[in-house]
Amino acid sequence: MPETTAPDTRNDPRFLFFSELLGTPVVASDGRRLGRLSDLVAATGEPYPPVESLVVRRGKERQQLPWSAVEKMSRREIVVRSDAAAAEPPATPLPDRIPLAEEILDRQIVDVHDAKLVRVNDLHFLEVNRQLRIAHVDVGFRGLVRRLGWEPLVDRTISAVRPSAPYLKSDQLLSWKLVQPLDAAPGRVRLEVAQRMLAEIHPADLAEIMEELDRDQRQVLLGRLDVETAADALEEASPELAAQLLEEVPPERAADILEEMQPDEAADVLSELPGETRAELVEAMERPEAREVQELLSYPNDSAGGLMTPDRVEVRAEQTVADAFAEVRRLAEEVPLVYEVFVVDAAGLLKGLVTLKDLILAEPTTPISQLLREVPATVRAEDGLRDVARAAAKYNLISVPVVDDLGALRGMVTVDDILAEVVDAR
Repeated sequence: MPETTAPDTRNDPRFLFFSELLGTPVVASDGRRLGRLSDLVAATGEPYPPVESLVVRRGKERQQLPWSAVEKMSRREIVVRSDAAAAEPPATPLPDRIPLAEEILDRQIVDVHDAKLVRVNDLHFLEVNRQLRIAHVDVGFRGLVRRLGWEPLVDRTISAVRPSAPYLKSDQLLSWKLVQPLDAAPGRVRLEVAQRMLAEIHPADLAEIMEELDRDQRQVLLGRLDVETAADALEEASPELAAQLLEEVPPERAADILEEMQPDEAADVLSELPGETRAELVEAMERPEAREVQELLSYPNDSAGGLMTPDRVEVRAEQTVADAFAEVRRLAEEVPLVYEVFVVDAAGLLKGLVTLKDLILAEPTTPISQLLREVPATVRAEDGLRDVARAAAKYNLISVPVVDDLGALRGMVTVDDILAEVVDAR
């Protein structure tokens, strides 16, 4: 006898896997056979999107029925009202609707909790009060086995051989609100949660995710990031990848992203672009940032000038600790990490430095001159990577000041940039 579910019991919550529903016969309440379930369409905009309609296939024909027309549903049969209005599915999915089998199953998604790419093997629904909502995505091997229809056989076999196997006890389910679908066509899938949650992923993890995506998916992901998050992620990506991505976005957005990047990182990316594209993006940037980047582009990539960032905190010897902290706060956006404060004279000549520890331990009224330390080593802009690395290693420096022939401070090379170059050179 076919298994059925009475209408009134559908108010009780229950979980269902998509694989259990796909291919299920769909019949009208008057007994007409309509076909088999080939897809479910969910409405975006909610943390757990509701299923809005079902797509039924019969031969080569497909029709879309509203989910509200479903009277009974089981794993063996779905019954819909005989007077339900059927329509042909749109040729192109609407921007705020997701055909789940077409757009989500077997696709790569971003797990924004663990900051990694995973593959969707199944979907997990919660049915309550006659409404079906996406609750989880199944990214585990068990989900793939279920999709293939082998779950009963595999479960029996493993239970007989190894009853305590982890496979039998754990499905790898990720909450839907913690994933970000990626689609090859920008704009076809839009989720409200995307931008906020993607911004919470560490930039290095975002960069790693971008490396694993194909070209179209990278563009989709970049398009969902705000300018600041995109800049942070591209700073962590290889200059070659960052250049590829910026080549394919409008020049105005690319310029905005470059302006948010550290000048040395922006210069590295621009150096990978064709001359005409590079000139166009520099022209689109704000003047102060453009001038800094143009200067850095004049140096070889593996020189101190090519590695340095012009952004730094500097004060005069006659100023106080309170003045130094005020300058740190003023430049917080431009210099996100402060290791020391450089001391210069009126002509910009480097006279020494003060460590952050010195400033924290001193009284606010203490003159900087009383805390002044000698700079153990400096480099010139034309010096090579080996010279910079040698100075940093010999004196255990977190940053190496870059000066001109007169001794005026031009910028600094931080140890993370040195390490990145050394690692890439191997």
